[in-house]
Amino acid sequence: MKLTDADNAADGIFFPALEQNMMGAVLINENDEVMFFNPAAEKLWGYKREEVIGNNIDMLIPRDLRPAHPQYIRHNREGGKARVEGMSRELQLEKKDGSKIWTRLNRVMRLALSKVSAEGKVYYLALVRDASVEMAQKEQTRQLIIAVDHLDRPVIVLDPERHIVQCNRAFTEMFGYCINEASGMQPDTLLNIPEFPADNRIRLQQLLWKTARDQDEFLLLTRTGEKIWIKASISPVYDVLAHLQNLVMTFSDITEERQIRQLEGNILAAMCSSPPFHEMGEIICRNIESVLNESHVSLFALRNGMPIHWASSSHGAEVQNAQSWSATIRQRDGAPAGILQIKTSSGAETSAFIERVADISQHMAALALEQEKSRQHIEQLIQFDPMTGLPNRNNLHNYLDDLVDKAVSPVVYLIGVDHIQDVIDSLGYAWADQALLEVVNRFQM
Repeated sequence: MKLTDADNAADGIFFPALEQNMMGAVLINENDEVMFFNPAAEKLWGYKREEVIGNNIDMLIPRDLRPAHPQYIRHNREGGKARVEGMSRELQLEKKDGSKIWTRLNRVMRLALSKVSAEGKVYYLALVRDASVEMAQKEQTRQLIIAVDHLDRPVIVLDPERHIVQCNRAFTEMFGYCINEASGMQPDTLLNIPEFPADNRIRLQQLLWKTARDQDEFLLLTRTGEKIWIKASISPVYDVLAHLQNLVMTFSDITEERQIRQLEGNILAAMCSSPPFHEMGEIICRNIESVLNESHVSLFALRNGMPIHWASSSHGAEVQNAQSWSATIRQRDGAPAGILQIKTSSGAETSAFIERVADISQHMAALALEQEKSRQHIEQLIQFDPMTGLPNRNNLHNYLDDLVDKAVSPVVYLIGVDHIQDVIDSLGYAWADQALLEVVNRFQM
């Protein structure tokens, strides 16, 4: 076959190939008139071929771009650089009914046909396909990236080998590492993990290699050396064939939560040992001070509505630029039982954290007051007769023992009520109790 025969054969195949192409094909001549419009283009624009052939290309251009489009073509025909010539890009296409879809313009080509090349005529061919789904996914991905980057919770994305491939701004703000520093690093290598607790690093490594959703808590050091407790959660991402593609790891600062849990645990543990009332108050104050930096704590118990000092900070130092917080300690029925006062240095802690500590602490103080009330009630039952309110035998023995220890000779006067058992047998315990109360009242008079 001669070269000219091959050229003729190619020319004969070219237009049938464009006609059957799955992509919309539009060919315009030197006058910007449409010469070719295949079925795929008909489907994209909604025009029949007969409506387009011979008309200016402007009818296929979105209305908002039509005024400027002729100038672009003229500029290009005169030797200027085309904006889309020779490249692939997404453009919005306006259909016949006015609706718009996103299309991908593939290799907009500038052609000089060999039969008319001597005349210097320039033709343009556009191959177009519907990219609406791709653009919707691209926009969804863009919005998702914006959302993740603006989260206040640190997020990192790992590849299957557990290397960091992406992180958001919150991660940089919390730990001090930007994406350029973190990319390609494994979290257990990048993050500063202290030696205590002893299993800190091991548990983080175990979490990293989980193949299902899981979470754990760790003590870490920020780049500035600040100790923080974090809760890390990991979520594997699988493709349709169940192959691991990525892992998403999120972090949250639970330092304050851990401090409050420790505060609550320490106070409850102390209550179990039943220390004296004043000592229990000091324990509550010390634990609050260990959580709130630069603070001074005082506790007051209410007796007959008047605040009575219960306990306070051991050092008693004045707090500079102090802010005062006060919480009413209430019993289970809501009745006021005491007052908790906290003085903190301005700016040392957030108001929300101080309020959380005060809320938990006032509940702990209420338990301590209830415990003391129960202790006093039990002591009352042990030492005094519940019916008469007078000291009972145990109280008498203790009183006499104290006198003997002090080398004091006591004088004891005993009195008995005759036939009390007969009263019980005849009239019952209620009448017998009433008779004893009458005798007691007459002695007190």
